[in-house]
Amino acid sequence: MKKLALYAAIGILLAGCSQPTEKGDFEIKAHIDNAPLGTVYLEELTLQEAKIVDTVILKDASGKFTLKGIVPEQALYRIRFGETNKFILLGLDAGKMEIEGDFNHLELAKIENSEASVEIQQLLNEASAKNKSLTDDMRTLDSLHQAKTPDSILQPKVAALQAKEKELEQYVLHAATTTKSPAVAVFALSMVNTQTILADKSIVADAKKRFPTNTLLASLTSKLTEIEQKDSAQQMAGAEQEDANMTSVKIGQEAPDFSLPDLSGKKVSLSSFRGKYVLVDFWASWCKPCRMENPNVVKAYNEYKNKNFTVLGVSLDKKKEAWADAIKTDGLAWNHVSDLQFWESAVVPLYGINSIPTNMLLDPQGKVVAVGLRGEALEAKLKELLN
Repeated sequence: MKKLALYAAIGILLAGCSQPTEKGDFEIKAHIDNAPLGTVYLEELTLQEAKIVDTVILKDASGKFTLKGIVPEQALYRIRFGETNKFILLGLDAGKMEIEGDFNHLELAKIENSEASVEIQQLLNEASAKNKSLTDDMRTLDSLHQAKTPDSILQPKVAALQAKEKELEQYVLHAATTTKSPAVAVFALSMVNTQTILADKSIVADAKKRFPTNTLLASLTSKLTEIEQKDSAQQMAGAEQEDANMTSVKIGQEAPDFSLPDLSGKKVSLSSFRGKYVLVDFWASWCKPCRMENPNVVKAYNEYKNKNFTVLGVSLDKKKEAWADAIKTDGLAWNHVSDLQFWESAVVPLYGINSIPTNMLLDPQGKVVAVGLRGEALEAKLKELLN
């Protein structure tokens, strides 16, 4: 999951935001029990750096200190204690703020006269609790997977985990779209998967409408645009390179016939599938990208298997047990063949395969109609041909 650096490190480097009514002098009076002696920093968090705005040196165990300055607009700041990685996040406005808490439990600090700071604290604490629960569930699921737990038990747990991930995302998005504070809005948006925000333009558009002069939001929007353009360029270049290198067999050619053993040892030929659209899927149990792509193939197979479509899995495995286990674990309910010769398989030079996963879609006459159908592209092509 790709998120903006702000939440990924919580060392958050973001630009300030504008809210004209909140300009002016500020004063923060804090009382933090058990705070370490030494320098306390107040830093504004920007895209480029954490800028020190004020400092104070704690010389005794009272834990009391005051930080002052001028804020041109509401912005994200943090109070950092010496060289530790512990800090208090603030949505800083003009005016007087009071903070009281314990250094060992900064997440529970009581903040007065700063609604934005209280909102950020609540959001962060709730998200942290939900993330901890997700992490525990992931560890449990991983243990069950390693113990080769049956799919009938695993799949409901996977679905429950995905539902909890979606619930967390919706919780954070709700905070971003309902807050009256631009600092809180951007902080919340930074916690969401970047691709989710890029896929739904209304999320940022709504925030821009509510905070039209917000420099923090403008900075975030610029960063998102940069990420989108970079991802688009990389995907285009990668797709072109991948299409050129994945196989020497091209669209319009008749796919070379071959005959390889299935799991029972029975020889199965490609030509035996003539009369159907066939996705010839080159993969292996040890290939992580292949395993990540398998759910997309499963989805397409289940949707179109009754519409003159099937899949022939051609594995570059070398161990039969690993091959069979991957088929069962990933729920690949179609025909599979392999000579278990790894990259020395007979199909590698026959098809000029240089990387996996590689696939090609054949028409009922055995001619290649598409190459490299990944993700939604496979389903889109099948919809075009079979619906």
